[in-house]
Order: sequence, then C-alpha cells, then structure tokens
Amino acid sequence: MKQETEELKREHILALDIATHCGYFSVHESGTWNFTEGKRRNGNKQHLALKDTLTAFIREHGIQRIVAEDVSVNNHFFDMRKLAEFRGVLLCVCDELDMPEPEFVNPKVLKKFATGNGNASKDDMKQAYTARFNRLPLDDNEADAFWLFQYYVSKYRI
Repeated sequence: MKQETEELKREHILALDIATHCGYFSVHESGTWNFTEGKRRNGNKQHLALKDTLTAFIREHGIQRIVAEDVSVNNHFFDMRKLAEFRGVLLCVCDELDMPEPEFVNPKVLKKFATGNGNASKDDMKQAYTARFNRLPLDDNEADAFWLFQYYVSKYRI
C-alpha cells in the first residue's frame, strides 16, 4: 500500500454501511452489495464473499482508509451478531492489506451529522442524501454510506 506520509485524499476513502445489504460509497462508485445467504449455508460463502468484494475494491481503487458505521446494540440479536461477524471480516481485510483499522462511527452521531437529529429514520437519511447529492440513493444502505463518507472527509478536512 501507499506510504503513510502520503497525503490522504478523497479517492483513498471507502465508506461502508456494513451489513448483509452493504452500502458503500467512494468517489469511484457507490451502491449496495448484496451478501444475502440462502437457507443452506454450506452452499453460500457470505463472509468470504464480503472479504473478496472488499479486497478487490480496495486494490482496484487504491483505498487507504475505511470508515464504517459501528455495530449498535439493539433488540435484534441475529442482526447484531451478523454485524459483529462482518466487522470481524472487515478488520481481517484491513490486516491482510496492511491498512489502518477502520474508523467506526456511532449511528446516532452519523444521523445527527446528516439530519440534525440523532434519532433520524431511514427515510430521513435518504431525504437528506437526496437534498445534498441531488439524486435518489438506491436504498438506505447507500445513503448511510454516503453520509459516512461526508462525515469522515468533514471531520478530517479532506
């Protein structure tokens, strides 16, 4: 990877709303990757698909930093467990590619940054995306990834 002394630019950043439907945003492209598994786990390699997709994207676009929405504790144990597993895959990818650990952003902090309301809904986040970006996001995952990117570049004045 690039030397640590090189100035970080927007094109070096990948923002992720990491989940089964993983929103991503970079200046290169954005959207939602689908890592949905079927009922028969042995035929699906969800974690490997996430790892391979991230690794390929990082290498193809020269990504040097990742910002991702943090795992928040909620009443949905299965969702929380899946997010924690994906977070582990993301950390593994960063280790393998000799990248710094991702910066994780608390969901309430992100919502407050995007909308002014720390309890904003998915629709609020999408509407704020449309107002700022002047286009409709594919879904709430892409909108969250966009806001993660904006938060990071604003915080570090990139």
